[in-house]
Amino acid sequence: MDDLTALADEFYDFALASSPFSLMWAGKLEHLAEWDDFSRAGRAELVERMQEFADRAAAIDTAGDPQATALRDALASTALSEVRGEPWTVELQHLNPKMGAFELMLSFIDNYSLATAQHGADYLEKLRGMPAAFLQIAQVAAEAADDGIIAPASHLTATADSVAAYLASPEGDEDRLAAQAPPADISDEDKDAWKAERAQIIAEVVRPGLTTFEATLRALASRGMPDDKPGLVHLPGGADVYREKIYSHLLLERTGEEIHQIGLDQIAKLEDEYREIAGPLLGTDDVSEIYAKLRDDESMKYRDAVPLIADAELALKKADAAAPDWFAVVPETPCLAEATPFGPMAYYSSPDPETGKVGKFYFNTSHPEAWSTYELEAIVFHEGIPGHHLHLALNAENTAIHKVQREFHSTAYAEGWGLYTERLSDEMGLYSSQLSRVGMLSADSLRACRLVVDTGMHALGWSREQAIQYMLDHSPMDRGHIEQEIDRYIGMPGQALAYMIGRLEIQDMRREAEAKPGFDIREFHDRFLKYGSVPLSTARQQVLAD
Repeated sequence: MDDLTALADEFYDFALASSPFSLMWAGKLEHLAEWDDFSRAGRAELVERMQEFADRAAAIDTAGDPQATALRDALASTALSEVRGEPWTVELQHLNPKMGAFELMLSFIDNYSLATAQHGADYLEKLRGMPAAFLQIAQVAAEAADDGIIAPASHLTATADSVAAYLASPEGDEDRLAAQAPPADISDEDKDAWKAERAQIIAEVVRPGLTTFEATLRALASRGMPDDKPGLVHLPGGADVYREKIYSHLLLERTGEEIHQIGLDQIAKLEDEYREIAGPLLGTDDVSEIYAKLRDDESMKYRDAVPLIADAELALKKADAAAPDWFAVVPETPCLAEATPFGPMAYYSSPDPETGKVGKFYFNTSHPEAWSTYELEAIVFHEGIPGHHLHLALNAENTAIHKVQREFHSTAYAEGWGLYTERLSDEMGLYSSQLSRVGMLSADSLRACRLVVDTGMHALGWSREQAIQYMLDHSPMDRGHIEQEIDRYIGMPGQALAYMIGRLEIQDMRREAEAKPGFDIREFHDRFLKYGSVPLSTARQQVLAD
């Protein structure tokens, strides 16, 4: 175990140093002043080192020790996921207008708990280095375009528009990049000086650099792929890259065609549930009419952020009170619901016991009308309790497992768990009405449609419009929301598959566990969450062990 722990320590330090950008999400202060090396040479070196870690971990014999096996498998799979998922990440994903580097930077640039003067100096250095980091991404994209690898023109233009919108925003204290609180442990005079230096850096370094970044993106967009060919299959070698990305997110060997059929089957099952649950509420058993009523009825949409925030907080409080009846261990760290005008519709940020950072369920309230009243609870339960907060906060607090298991996450494990808990919340009696249970179905429709349209575009050659129309025909989502989802899948191939595939795997594990004498749901959940984020194949072993 000592050799394995030493290897895990080495890997953890390397992984943090290699991706300071990802640390922004968690507000970690390690490597605060730095940015990733996005260059081709830098990414090639990263892949080589990650493969070495995967090979070294896989060679370790854990002699059946479940804790050691969990660490070995988490380490090896995390490294291998990076290796197999790395191709074209900078060129495509980082320039995605919905989940790309610029949008995520705006979401998390103020996410740090700065304490010391050194923290403050490091943060200012980070701001100074921001333009160079984004220009390096653009340069890599331009080099890839010479090889025929390029994002859709509409994505490059939309990202440029996001940069332009920031540049057109007010400067000074209202500047989004001036939102970070100054270090807590310095004098008021030094805080004022720090803020003045920050304003100068933003005005003289960041904004001019981002102006160049915007112009570079617009020039690149003239070479971009058309919307009728958004998938990887249209790029040289893209079919092989897509298979690698599927593995990267699932840690399971699956083909695009296989997953496509699973999605079609799930959609068919959901239609029966809509007829059963939504039909009596809406006065029809025609699924297309059910979708249309859910999509178009304005009385089912929020009009103001205040009730949206209140309802989210109420759902989270209800779930928190019910959790101990279903979980043997619950987090000590609280989960807060926090409205934000930035980023995706909803997401979760993990706690950090070392800094005192709590877990937060963020939800975008910039356009309250984008939220349907019936869908809110399912999203709260997925992102907060009993979803991501239960496994991520428990991971963060569990000092018996290595930081690799606490802080690095398999997409299928994490998002499969989140989707599993939407259905679990129904068992727990958390949904406040039959209409909110329809929201659970709507969330399922989204994840089942993802299996069809992600593989449709990236493996079968579907157009963007074909994917949009499929989701309009097979879910209650409105076109605007669907377009945002489709653009996310175009830029992050394979990631969206992890939700439903992961949930189906967890449900299958539970069915096997339930067939054994003495099944206890609290023990099942404890076994699944006990060793942190592991491949689903490892999780299956730990929950079914005698």
